[in-house]
Amino acid sequence: MKSVSIAVIWTALVGVAYGLYSASDEVVELTPDNFQKTVMSSSSVWVVEFYAPWCGHCKSLAPEYKKAAAALKGIVKIGAVDADAHRSLGGQYGVQGFPTIKIFAENKQKPEDYRGGRTADAIVSEALKVAQNVAMGRMGKKGGS
Repeated sequence: MKSVSIAVIWTALVGVAYGLYSASDEVVELTPDNFQKTVMSSSSVWVVEFYAPWCGHCKSLAPEYKKAAAALKGIVKIGAVDADAHRSLGGQYGVQGFPTIKIFAENKQKPEDYRGGRTADAIVSEALKVAQNVAMGRMGKKGGS
């Protein structure tokens, strides 16, 4: 019985230590070490969640965020920053609460705050709208950002 309790506690601690997303998800785990190269130097549109593993709202968002990432695979990049572990990265973008979602489009220095719904449908819809605006802007058409 005691070994079962220890196993349960260990699993819970390991889950918290590694955040809300795993390598099997389509969500790219972002850190200060890879953020510049992965997001800022990319020509892709990125939707980035700044989260804390202990945050209840973040835990509720995770399944929807994973679903959005799978739907947007190859279209819009989806990433997540454990902003509790990497406070400096969250601080660079004015993150004050969790979860905070930012969209990094054409002007990566000024990401947009995502204020839409916390469902896969809402996230996908907004990401596609931004991607379309970026594409139109690259063609010199109205609607580019």
